[in-house]
Amino acid sequence: MSKNKTMFTFSSSSPFGSTLVLLCLIVASLITPSRSNYLSDLCIKSKSPRFCLQVFGLNPHRSPYELTQEAINLALTNTYETKNKIHIFLDQTKHHNLKVIYNQCLRYYQSVVDGLEDAAGHFLKDGLYSAVNAIGNRAQENAFLCENAFQGKIGYAYDSTLTKDNENLEIFGSIIVSAVDLLYNP
Repeated sequence: MSKNKTMFTFSSSSPFGSTLVLLCLIVASLITPSRSNYLSDLCIKSKSPRFCLQVFGLNPHRSPYELTQEAINLALTNTYETKNKIHIFLDQTKHHNLKVIYNQCLRYYQSVVDGLEDAAGHFLKDGLYSAVNAIGNRAQENAFLCENAFQGKIGYAYDSTLTKDNENLEIFGSIIVSAVDLLYNP
């Protein structure tokens, strides 16, 4: 008789593995005390539950306030990184229309940075949840506007070099909005 055991592993990067992790979180939230289900509630309401679970990890024992604070900080870090990338693109391009587009995107991202800094600095601490919600919505809108700027020049259509960054910003914005919803409805 063979002593070899078959072992199944699932990668969190595979669609099946992510779905399995999400299902486990949902089941866990149903059988554990209500404090433990905030992460699954947050991620399910976001635009990308898989992305949400990847950035937050699997520790479900955080309060709505802690999750909102973490969402703001993660979005801020991501937004800073994209702003730096845009500066590099601006320095490297010689094409006038692309410079215009990158400058537009830079303004959109700076607006989000300013809002996220306000949210992290005092809006969240002062209980100004509607202002934090507005910043999450602004992040989503500005990501959309930046992406569309690549198609906005009459007679030109450029491939966006910021598509993934804009998608991430939009998702982070949705996570912030979902987190604020948990603050209002714990």
